[in-house]
Amino acid sequence: MLLETVTALATVAIAVQAAPGTWSTLAGSTGSLCIHSILLPDNQLMCIERPHTKPYPWLNPNTKGTTATIVQLDTQKGEISFQPAPVKYNAFCAGHSQGADGIIHVIGGDHSASTTLMDASSNWPMQNKTDAGTFLYDGIAKIRTFDPKTKTWDESKDMTTGRWYPTVVTMGEGSVFIASGSLKNLDFNDLTATNNPTYEFFPQRYQPAIRSQILDWAYPHNLYPIAYQLPQGKIFMMVSNRTMLIDASKDPGPTGQENNYEEVASVPAMDHQPWIYPNTPTSFLLPLKESENWKVTVVLCGGVLISAKDASSDCISLTPEIPGAKWTPLPNMPNARLMPDAAVLPDGTILLTNGAGWGQAGGNAGDCQFASAPVFPTDLYNPSTNSWTTVGTSTIPRLYHSGVVLLQDGSVITTGSEMQNYLDFWGTPNAKGVGTEMVNVTRGVKQQCWPSVSDDLPLGAGCTDPYEYRIEHFKPAYLSGTRPAIVAAGLDGSKWTYGSTVGVQLSASAAAIASVSLARYTTTTHSTNTDQRLIVPSVLFANSTYVVFKIPPNGNIAPPGNYHLFALSKDGTPSVAVRVLLGDGAVTAVAVPTSGSTVPVATTTGPTKSGAAAVGLSVGVVFAGLIGLTAALSI
Repeated sequence: MLLETVTALATVAIAVQAAPGTWSTLAGSTGSLCIHSILLPDNQLMCIERPHTKPYPWLNPNTKGTTATIVQLDTQKGEISFQPAPVKYNAFCAGHSQGADGIIHVIGGDHSASTTLMDASSNWPMQNKTDAGTFLYDGIAKIRTFDPKTKTWDESKDMTTGRWYPTVVTMGEGSVFIASGSLKNLDFNDLTATNNPTYEFFPQRYQPAIRSQILDWAYPHNLYPIAYQLPQGKIFMMVSNRTMLIDASKDPGPTGQENNYEEVASVPAMDHQPWIYPNTPTSFLLPLKESENWKVTVVLCGGVLISAKDASSDCISLTPEIPGAKWTPLPNMPNARLMPDAAVLPDGTILLTNGAGWGQAGGNAGDCQFASAPVFPTDLYNPSTNSWTTVGTSTIPRLYHSGVVLLQDGSVITTGSEMQNYLDFWGTPNAKGVGTEMVNVTRGVKQQCWPSVSDDLPLGAGCTDPYEYRIEHFKPAYLSGTRPAIVAAGLDGSKWTYGSTVGVQLSASAAAIASVSLARYTTTTHSTNTDQRLIVPSVLFANSTYVVFKIPPNGNIAPPGNYHLFALSKDGTPSVAVRVLLGDGAVTAVAVPTSGSTVPVATTTGPTKSGAAAVGLSVGVVFAGLIGLTAALSI
């Protein structure tokens, strides 16, 4: 009965064809494969890949082996370029998040070393061999920080344990929550000595590694668990199909007690594999709105069916801070997909793209026998109408190790995929395996190509390189409208502080605005993006040249770091965003003008404590550039 109810409710809203956006491929290369895609200021993107291994050249020819690059994005010219950003300790399959002051945390990674003299695969089973040519070292226990201002890495710190496939969350007061991650690369044929059902904090607090009963129960389905900072202060974590809320301010006690969490609703029984790698779904938060008292809703979409290895079209949601909350179905996606990626857009809609129609996540580069049938249509979910539309069709297949990122101009890019040789194996874009079994690796259409040929033998003629270095660019339909414009002079890169009332100058010659939104800079890998959230403050005043609104009261609602500030017209067309940094400081307030007022006056209040649900202080800073309305420079 429960399964029948879930199925019936999921079909309430019907997907329709909407005004399409447009896809185009940007000229140039990312240099490194974007397994990890990390947005930086000034329209830059960091890409991190794994070391290349045989049968392909073990040194990436674009970078001479360097596994990280910074990509300069120019969507106006339709081109990209890259420069190396060498990381010393292997960050493949790390977790990451944006921290306070806009620094980037890249935590955990892979055991294997890389050298100019030896294929990285020679290090299996994780013997960490090095020689005179070694340039990349065992990074599985590393805590790295990257400073976008200086373009430098700090790799001097270590966790209490190694973690491969961990989830990393920046908490409201700027500390970092680090969950799960196996002790070595997960091999489903040998699950010994890999389980690491623990979490920890950086900076460290309480026990060095806190054992989680739910992470332990879920093994081996406990890698890249879904986790978010919640507005009332707790950490949301979902593992497989169980959900917990962790109170990071409370000592969990001795090992085995774990008295700092509560378990909330589990996902109801349905035709769906565990909601986690390798049956990878994606997750996102619906927009957090001041008008709804910052209510938070977690959504999961996609994954793999139990009855077959076909992708799932299911979406489910939970509002975890409401007592007695239950997972409830949303309308099914128009296109089933596993390994999907989601981008929350400035108008509050959510773009779903990328993924496969059959199989599972996992494998080395080129192991395309694990997944097939790339999904090219692009779907858009509108929370206001609880409905889906299909809004375009991409052209580049994005299978395992892909990503999606929202940009400053309101457009979206897709990145990555290291299964671009899938046609060598499957023959046609729509080919799938049968039933629940994996496809025999020797059955590829091109027997001379990987993965049908042994990696100890050279590839034959006509084989496809699996690594995708292109970026595809999507312009949503809302960009065809007349856009508002924020006056960026004196504003871009400014710090705004929690609880402050701020004013922003607008261009009178552009479209009138009806709302504003703040989209957090994102870091994404393996369909996991803990940074992504859209903050929608209430507008206190707006005219053709000025808008006033209030910054959320604390970092639990809007974790510290860089945000895109968008101004939106009444039909949802966004401005080009301006970067602002949210964080702690002295609470300030501009006067809220009355009708016809032209000159707001800035006032300052002292630091204040945040509410009981917050962790730490909730304070702000004066932004002197907000005074006056005479400037008319638009962007």
